[in-house]
Amino acid sequence: MKRILLYSLLILSSIRCFAQDAPIRIAPYINATTSIRDGQIEAGPEFNKENVSKGQTFTLRPFIRVPLTNASANVLQIDRFSSTWRGVVALQYTKDNTKETGNISRHSMNAQLEYGATRYAYYPAGNTSDEQKSGETSYALEIKYIGFFSKGFSEANQFSPQFRLRYSYDWKASDAVFVVNPPNSNGLVTTTDLIIDAPYVRPTFSPAFSLQIYPGRGSFSYSPTLYYDFTGATNTKNPFNNRNRVRLETWIFFYPLIRDNPNVKIGLSPFVNIRTAGTDSFNKVEYGGLVTIKFGTTFLQFF
Repeated sequence: MKRILLYSLLILSSIRCFAQDAPIRIAPYINATTSIRDGQIEAGPEFNKENVSKGQTFTLRPFIRVPLTNASANVLQIDRFSSTWRGVVALQYTKDNTKETGNISRHSMNAQLEYGATRYAYYPAGNTSDEQKSGETSYALEIKYIGFFSKGFSEANQFSPQFRLRYSYDWKASDAVFVVNPPNSNGLVTTTDLIIDAPYVRPTFSPAFSLQIYPGRGSFSYSPTLYYDFTGATNTKNPFNNRNRVRLETWIFFYPLIRDNPNVKIGLSPFVNIRTAGTDSFNKVEYGGLVTIKFGTTFLQFF
């Protein structure tokens, strides 16, 4: 009941503050992401207020983010037994300076506030009869800038510089370990995967910059991207008192022409991750590759 009340207040207060004198378009917002292990769904209303004469657009998007209950069957269930949920309010302002002739120029500012809770279970004694439960609240604040620039003619180069600042205070479950069970009646010894440590949180402040480049022709775009992550000590709120890492990615995106399924984006990037301060369980220099496939996306959607 508390969650339903929270979502209702978010939506109603957003409508009241957002609805002034210009007409507002309301549309459903649904976004689903999947990974090898699991997936999650975002859903809620989207409010758009546009002033064409001034080239201004305001977008307000209050939504909830919840994991798939059954990833293999694509089932989502939200009730009092849900172990995790996240409420999000996102606000975007876009200023389009493009005229009938000349260069194309557009600026967009985004702000997003997240708040949610997760329930955890762990077994400090190393057996399932001693279950401990913990409910923790997480939150995050994110600010983004997205620019778009191009010459006003066909096949001109397109550039989209993007900058992001994000602070997150996100609780996570501790890793499971192998626990040796007592010998059974046949003298066999087995092991069980159990989480014996309590959940933990490490606050993170992450500025990031990406420059997306499309040469104006062909099916490829390029996006060199730089992240710098400040990670705080365990169970503190200061992200600047433990370790830092810088990560460089060099994305190449391919846009295949697929009938009846537009805006498909396939990306590939090598990366290098370097620890610049503090210590952690990884090597000072880590490297590898990233692959992504997105549907219903655009050139401007990166962060």
